[in-house]
Amino acid sequence: MQFLQYLKAAAMAAMAATASTAFAAEPSGYYNSCENKSGRDLLVALHNTVGSHTTVSYDGLYDLYKTSDVYPEDGKIWDMYSTKHWPTGSQRCGNYKNVGDCYNREHSFPKSWFNEGKPMYSDAFHLYPTDGKVNGQRSNYPFGECANGTNLGTHNGVTALGRCGTSTFSGYSGRVFEPDDEYKGDFARSYFYMAAAYNNKISSWSSDMLAKNNYPVFSSWAINLLLKWHRQDPVSKKELDRQEAVYSKQRNRNPFIDHPELAEHIWGTKTGEKWTLAGSAPEPELNQPVSGSAVSMGVTAPGIAVSRQIKVLTTNATANTNISVSGTGFSVSPATLSAAAANAGANVTVTFRPASTGDFSGVLTVTNGTLRATVNLSGRATGGVPLNEPTNITPTSFTASWVYIGDADADGNYTLNVSDDDGNIEGYPRKVNASAGQYTVTDLTPSNEYRYSITSQSYTSVHMDVRTADAVPSVDFLYDGDLIFATIPGEPSEVAELLISTEFIDAPFTVSVNSPFQISVDRTDWGTAITLDPDENRMYMRLNSATAGTFETFITATYGSYVFDDAFARGTASSQSEFFEDFEPPYTGSAISYNPKEYQGSACKWYLEDIYFGSDAAHGGKQALRLGRDGDGLVQMEEDRDRGIGTISFWSHVYGSDSDSKLAIEYSTDGGSTWMHAGEVTISGSSYREYTAHVGATGKSRVRLRQLSGKRWLLDDFSLTDNSTGVDDPTADRHQWDAYSHSGSLFVNIAEGAGTDIAIYCVDGTTLFAGHMTEGRHTFDSLRIGQVYIVVAGDFSRTVLIR
Repeated sequence: MQFLQYLKAAAMAAMAATASTAFAAEPSGYYNSCENKSGRDLLVALHNTVGSHTTVSYDGLYDLYKTSDVYPEDGKIWDMYSTKHWPTGSQRCGNYKNVGDCYNREHSFPKSWFNEGKPMYSDAFHLYPTDGKVNGQRSNYPFGECANGTNLGTHNGVTALGRCGTSTFSGYSGRVFEPDDEYKGDFARSYFYMAAAYNNKISSWSSDMLAKNNYPVFSSWAINLLLKWHRQDPVSKKELDRQEAVYSKQRNRNPFIDHPELAEHIWGTKTGEKWTLAGSAPEPELNQPVSGSAVSMGVTAPGIAVSRQIKVLTTNATANTNISVSGTGFSVSPATLSAAAANAGANVTVTFRPASTGDFSGVLTVTNGTLRATVNLSGRATGGVPLNEPTNITPTSFTASWVYIGDADADGNYTLNVSDDDGNIEGYPRKVNASAGQYTVTDLTPSNEYRYSITSQSYTSVHMDVRTADAVPSVDFLYDGDLIFATIPGEPSEVAELLISTEFIDAPFTVSVNSPFQISVDRTDWGTAITLDPDENRMYMRLNSATAGTFETFITATYGSYVFDDAFARGTASSQSEFFEDFEPPYTGSAISYNPKEYQGSACKWYLEDIYFGSDAAHGGKQALRLGRDGDGLVQMEEDRDRGIGTISFWSHVYGSDSDSKLAIEYSTDGGSTWMHAGEVTISGSSYREYTAHVGATGKSRVRLRQLSGKRWLLDDFSLTDNSTGVDDPTADRHQWDAYSHSGSLFVNIAEGAGTDIAIYCVDGTTLFAGHMTEGRHTFDSLRIGQVYIVVAGDFSRTVLIR
């Protein structure tokens, strides 16, 4: 069970103390203007209270998550879409293929519903850190319940939470994403917040969950769903802590966390009652189990017990909760929960131990005073090896489950057989650990019917049928570093190459970006949308703005009703000049002194420490800097670069016979308040040589060289590049060549000074070219439109569809 279970206990204890007084640290009088209202009027009053707030930037969310969404036991990022505890400083998406690869910023209220408008776009009250792969599965589908939905399973010990499939909740039949039970209330209150904070905008937004009005805002089925989740999953300690962290940045609050009862006065059972802070005496509630729900105990053998845990959760209970069960073969423990235990949420264990074969039924009854809930129980006992329903059904796998009854072979194994309409599948029958009670069958075909059975030494089970889940298409964009573009107005930026990885895509799909970003398949025809064939695995992207500014876009792939929009790019168009500092302007202060100095160079203003201006030989020009008499040299920019900082280079050598000097390269994106480490270099030798280092700072940035060890060294001719396309290693072999198609020809471009061996293969097995290519563009004409070629250099290849 998630650690959240413990945290909810703390919140329930607080709620038991008082349900009508805020149990978070809300400012005094914050909700006074909302009192004595209900329904529409109350929602409008809440809008007037929480709608105006300080906007956190989309990039700034990652920093906020370090305090708003962390596990208390290890300080790692808390993900509501997987069991992964994410490091706070790494594993951000970017690129992913599997569950557990990286986390990103999930618009739990999809951004396409409000056309990526601001400030909703980065409002932390509905943006959560979540697993990238599961986020991609969720897409922009409504939240809902789907009893037969697909869960993405487990990869490298990380389990996906939630499932996607056809709605089984009354009132809606479309495709939905169902989050994990532990977090359904969190998401419901996020949606209630959106209805309040953006009540003046939400009537124009589009979703099957929305009613296109400002009251009641949501469709009838969505109201029923959200209220159900809100009631069954009360406010947790996690939410209370997150509320305060977000409030510290946005300066507004989610009122449905401070006062959960507000939802009832707006949409629920108290819409005719006016809400007040004083409220009325807290009323006990029986939140879980849901009365009328059903639990199957599965299949077992006579005399062999199986158990299920059922959660009991109350709110504001002051008396014990009693639990009983009826029906032959059923029992429950414990029979009583204290008020504190039930308010915190506790599991009771229902056990089914039949004495004979047959079908059995029972009823679990939970009571607290006049509150009562019943759960219908069922179970079956069979001869032989009993089989349970398969679990963890994905498009390519399922877990077969059985009840261990002994009678295994000498190695402790049963035999598992799996077949489809064509007979036994490859690798089956096979021996499996009998006492494990389950085995995961993999490498299956999506949407296919299978059956399995278990054989012990003396018995053979009945056959169990299982259908693998429908294939879930995916489109992932893979790129080196971050997608960051920088240019000057009126000039296209450098071009970024994006690799495209697809699964279960068998027809053309479209990719789009927001202007002034542009995309292309051939580096020739540029626009904001392209159509790609399933065989194509690359595209190109650039920024091309006629005016100065900063820009952002999601890269959106659309395949039928599926939308994939996890990849994000940003860019800057600025008229700021190229940066080259020659340190030639004379210093007007005391040149001899090694005291700290401010210096106006030819490229920017600098702050210098342990520095001497003298007549040392320069690399170029007449003047160089001598630093480090005391081993504390510092060369620090005092002005920002608008387009970020990609790579720095400078010329340096040690002074005289002094020892080598180690320098830290650091950058700041907040005007020099804080500095981040980008790398280190060691200055050695008595002759000038060029030192280069990648920084990768985005947006407004500055850089510094800070001496860590050694003595005197000389510095001259310092330059830097804009941070464009965020390439981690611009010198890597794969960045020295490219291949693409246009007008029926295939082009291979080799960078200047980067001749390399190239092989070009057609997918029919023929070789078009194999040999050495020099720098420049190489053309292969008169190729068949639609033919696919693979261009290989070393261990990297590019697939080209002839267009």
